[in-house]
Amino acid sequence: MNDLAPRFRATDDALSALGMSAIATLYLDRCQVDTPHPLVQKVWDVVNEMRVGFEKVVDFGSGDARFAKYGRYESYVGYEIDPLRCSLNDLPGHAEIVNACAFSEDIHDADLCIGNPPYVRNQDLPEGWRQSAAATVARRTGVKISGLANAWQYFFLLSLASTHDQGLVALVIPFEWVSRPSSKALRDYINSNGWGVNVYRLQDKTFDRVLTTSAITVIDKAVRGGVWRYHRENKDGSFSRMRSPTGGKHKLLSYDCPAGAPLVAKRGLSPGTQEYLTLTEGERARCGLMIGTDVVPCVTSLRLITDDWVGLDEVVFRREFVDAGRKCWLVRTDRVPSVRLQRYLDSVPPEGHLTSTCMQRDTWWQFTMPTPPALLMATGYRTRPKVMTNDVGASAVGGVCGIYNTSQLQAKQIADALRRVDYAGRVVSHSNGLNKLEINQINALLASLAKE
Repeated sequence: MNDLAPRFRATDDALSALGMSAIATLYLDRCQVDTPHPLVQKVWDVVNEMRVGFEKVVDFGSGDARFAKYGRYESYVGYEIDPLRCSLNDLPGHAEIVNACAFSEDIHDADLCIGNPPYVRNQDLPEGWRQSAAATVARRTGVKISGLANAWQYFFLLSLASTHDQGLVALVIPFEWVSRPSSKALRDYINSNGWGVNVYRLQDKTFDRVLTTSAITVIDKAVRGGVWRYHRENKDGSFSRMRSPTGGKHKLLSYDCPAGAPLVAKRGLSPGTQEYLTLTEGERARCGLMIGTDVVPCVTSLRLITDDWVGLDEVVFRREFVDAGRKCWLVRTDRVPSVRLQRYLDSVPPEGHLTSTCMQRDTWWQFTMPTPPALLMATGYRTRPKVMTNDVGASAVGGVCGIYNTSQLQAKQIADALRRVDYAGRVVSHSNGLNKLEINQINALLASLAKE
């Protein structure tokens, strides 16, 4: 150890890696989530159970470098692209903060890569940064990262590439990485190297702003054999072993759907901004928009619909969505907007469409209109997902997916069958007691039901 003051090294064009200023601002707004100090200490506690004392520690996406305040090490280097987040307050003298993109320098000799990489959805990643980071990951690991990968996967792979062959990687990332298809290339890379994996699922209240179940994931390159172990955080802060990532004895619901299956589930439309491109009845009426001409029925959530309603007909739609003041009208974009609709779209403030999806379009509100499905199904649930026949012809939006290629009679039978599936312990936890089905899992279920 030394008594030198903590060091700060700046790169003049650090933020230029993010490209356009509006998208850069969006990215920075999404990723700046502070890690609670008790969790930082807990990560170090988990690390210290495997190793005590490190020569070189690296933290990609370090924020205010709070991971430098704990643990025993000879040197700590934290990379932070946002100069406003870089801080030298109360840091030990053997710490250095580099104001630069984490992917701008090649490191190969870290004993430990630690931290909480950015939680940013793939839709909100600046395109230039995404391409550059993906190229770096491919060059250093051989992994071609999925276009659906969120920001933390890029940082995870960078950390794996930056530690030596006896090193550790300890990161706070979404627990769902252990099963989601978008993380398959990452899991395959780890398995191909036979590294030891320990995943510690945290309690859902760990982060207030992040709608996902978080986990401390530790990859130990010194342990060979490819053993994966899962742990659950108890109320007292201790961890206990889990027999599987779902915490139950049943197998995870399959993601494998055969090609050419007759029934098809598709994701709900992501219009770019539900705030302005979906409307309540009050918003529609105030703007004078005409049903059928300017807007069409849509469903953005089934959360408040009780299980005893199995069909979305005109009566239920009117009572539970229109009269209840929920988002129930989708702006129609498959025809030239009427004067009324164009006036409404022009009235949306510029900050109202500063989303990555809207900013990537030639016309911010122009999306391809979805076809109304035969069935509406919630992808998120607590006990079992809600399924309704779509008798009103509403478009599926957001967390409501659509099921297609079925007759009205078959739709009722499929809905009944999906409600009878035993989902308990077969899906990885998403957040706050909420489970989430992937589209591929729903399609695999539909394929098995079609055989029956």
